[in-house]
Amino acid sequence: MPNPNGGKWADLTGDEYSRLDEKNKMNYHLSMAGVYQKQVKRAVEPRKAGQAPPATDEQIRGLRELYRFHNRQGRRIRYREKYPNKKDFYSLEDENDRVIIKPTYDAVERIPDTTKEMYDNYTREQKYKYWGRLNNQLRDNLGMTHPKTRMAHRIRHRMESNPNYTPPFEGDESSIRDFLDLRNRDVSEYYDFTVDEKRKYHSRHKSRYSLTSELNRFHGRMEKRIIQDNINLPTYPTPEIEKETI
Repeated sequence: MPNPNGGKWADLTGDEYSRLDEKNKMNYHLSMAGVYQKQVKRAVEPRKAGQAPPATDEQIRGLRELYRFHNRQGRRIRYREKYPNKKDFYSLEDENDRVIIKPTYDAVERIPDTTKEMYDNYTREQKYKYWGRLNNQLRDNLGMTHPKTRMAHRIRHRMESNPNYTPPFEGDESSIRDFLDLRNRDVSEYYDFTVDEKRKYHSRHKSRYSLTSELNRFHGRMEKRIIQDNINLPTYPTPEIEKETI
């Protein structure tokens, strides 16, 4: 992703930036984010006893702020269609001239890594924010298609769609089908289901198996008993329970 104006991206001027297309603007910010990320890593890596630090705390804060700025602009451009009202800026100074940016945490001390003990004591809202932060971190470091990133994104979406769902600290690898089942009453309560709940239960499970399978035929038969008023036969949650009662 070379600078179309020639030279290094670091030499790009504000006037040149204003004439770039969206793709090259994103390339500029991602390139500069990579530059500052490397500088931060060099500045905070362990040093030998007595060795002078390569940067002061204030300089480290400045480098991290620049890294976050360019990374933020790159995401704004990449997801322009999703966030059309978020304007991108050439420099941190340009952005600060328009709005005051308050850091979400100290740039040197940073947020401590979340432990299982900390997570278990979080409120549901804090857990939701945790998965949001983790999703952004994994997306930046591993990419959007990495399995860990997908899991964090999926968990956050599930928390949004189901207010009764709270994932464990270790994450959740369950399938969409298993997750959707959480919205329904457990099969152990089958005999307390309403007629409509029984119908939906059998219809849902019938659709999960091929037309020629025993389970498809079983759930289809139970559903038919519920739908048709002239069939006065009992229904059962599973084929095993039906066999036990015969």
